[in-house]
Amino acid sequence: MIKNVSRILLVRTDKIGDVVLTTPAIAAVRAKFPEAYLVGLTSTIGYEVYSSNPHLNKTICLDDPRYEGFFGLLHLVSDLNKEKLEVAVVFQASFRVAFAVWFSRIRYRIGPLSKWWSWFFYNLGRRQNRSAVEMHEADYNLQLLRTFGISVADTWEKTYLNVSPEKKKTIKSFLKEKGLNPKFKTVAIHPGMAGSALNWPERHYISLGRRLLKHYNIIVTGGPGENTLVDRVIQGITREHGYLPDQPMAIKYYGENGLKEFIALLDACDGVVAPSTGPMHIAVALGKKTVTVFSPIKVQSALRWGPYGVPFGTNLGISPNDQVSILVPDVNCAENFKCALHACIYYPCMPRISVEDVETQLLAILEGAAVSMFKNTNFVGYDLEENFEEQDV
Repeated sequence: MIKNVSRILLVRTDKIGDVVLTTPAIAAVRAKFPEAYLVGLTSTIGYEVYSSNPHLNKTICLDDPRYEGFFGLLHLVSDLNKEKLEVAVVFQASFRVAFAVWFSRIRYRIGPLSKWWSWFFYNLGRRQNRSAVEMHEADYNLQLLRTFGISVADTWEKTYLNVSPEKKKTIKSFLKEKGLNPKFKTVAIHPGMAGSALNWPERHYISLGRRLLKHYNIIVTGGPGENTLVDRVIQGITREHGYLPDQPMAIKYYGENGLKEFIALLDACDGVVAPSTGPMHIAVALGKKTVTVFSPIKVQSALRWGPYGVPFGTNLGISPNDQVSILVPDVNCAENFKCALHACIYYPCMPRISVEDVETQLLAILEGAAVSMFKNTNFVGYDLEENFEEQDV
């Protein structure tokens, strides 16, 4: 067991959601070594997640131009050496990054033994078969910390993000400029994703937005390259919708000004609807009331990639204390890695998650109600039957 270390490197270099799911492990390391100097190493896409993490002292961006090419690799090794690191915990990294960690002569190197080269670079590696989906991705990250005496069973952490005060002011001005009425709660709908899992149909996001707009402000959000999708969804939601004074509004946000501003935007919302994607994990880390839709395929499932560290409900129902609801198609999926498409009798299965179910679950967690599959739920001031009569677009 490693004891009495004071300078620790923590590495994850892939997507936003993956980086967010290392923050419980980072919090566990901070709790174990409260005085330690913790350095995060990540890519550009994850940099603002780590720089917004309250437990890290410093963040190094792997995609800095000075780290490009062969001489860039030497610069990275040199910068890691300057930090005088004693331990490196590599949650996920490429051959190049793992090589830099090894060549930096960090004494203890912890990581998953999942690639042929990992056996050489990690002298305190641990065998993991994450595609077996025996636990949550965040728990797989925590499992790597056993050398510190940290166990999954004894660790009760959530995901963590801080919100930039400067970006909070920017978003406050943005929402005021757009004319959102603060009298109504605001729900963010994020219909896009990178394609790593099955998504809910675009028409369902539109239909949900049209229903919610009667009682809530709506912000349709997107990331880089999703402008066209955001435009289609917002046009579908606002079609034939006449704005009246003192009524909710629907606006769009492209997320072109960086992740820190996007984090501040979600922090300004009361609720979020999103698929299995980074913005969903950001919303959960911010403590937002969130409804998410998940694929039934094993490696894409909520068991591995779902919201972490918070009470949640499912298709069967939710309680007033639940912060999140996870909805999955009610099918008997036999696929482990990818959709069988037309070879499957349930294809396509994601539309089986109804707009009605998502709306009901969102209303329950926003308004503090309970929902059960065995009984109807009524919400004061919200006519569900009226909404359900509306045809999907």
